[in-house]
Amino acid sequence: MRGRHLTRLLTVAFAIALPLAACGKHVDPDQALQEGLAQQQAGNMEAAAEQYQLVLDVRPDDKYANYNLGVIEQTDGRVELAEGYYRAALDTDANFVPALFNLAILRTRAGATQEAIDLYLQVIGIQPDYAAAHFNLGILYRDAGKSDLADKYINQALALDPTLADRLDTQPVDPGSPAASGDGSASPVASTSS
Repeated sequence: MRGRHLTRLLTVAFAIALPLAACGKHVDPDQALQEGLAQQQAGNMEAAAEQYQLVLDVRPDDKYANYNLGVIEQTDGRVELAEGYYRAALDTDANFVPALFNLAILRTRAGATQEAIDLYLQVIGIQPDYAAAHFNLGILYRDAGKSDLADKYINQALALDPTLADRLDTQPVDPGSPAASGDGSASPVASTSS
């Protein structure tokens, strides 16, 4: 009788321990970040967001996971959430150019022109050859009636990237989708170094 009782007790203990062990599974945040990036680039946004959330569960201040979640939210039109994730990335690294650029786009759309100008100026201060930032800043100045500043930044943008001339009669450069550009703007970003 004693042996049966012990066997039953061990079976119950194993049945309880197995799910608990799975719940406490160690998450490698670098691996989860890379998996999130792969899922995002493949268009699997829900799976990507899950991976980025796993990263944030371990490293809440991970600028890449926060930024990439911002891109997903921006792409899905959830502007307030996107802005929150970009700001969280910037809380970790105030000079994180992709988050600064995308936040400037969102602030422009919200009508916060001066904040957007300040963000673009910060981007250019960090990365002086960022043509899209020069261009968008020039458009903001143009729309504000500051033609000298508009000309300065638009001309600099065109010197850096002549293809932007096609956009002069349209709107600022807004990549609009996660895979739209190779310069980090509205593109997913991942790094194994935090």
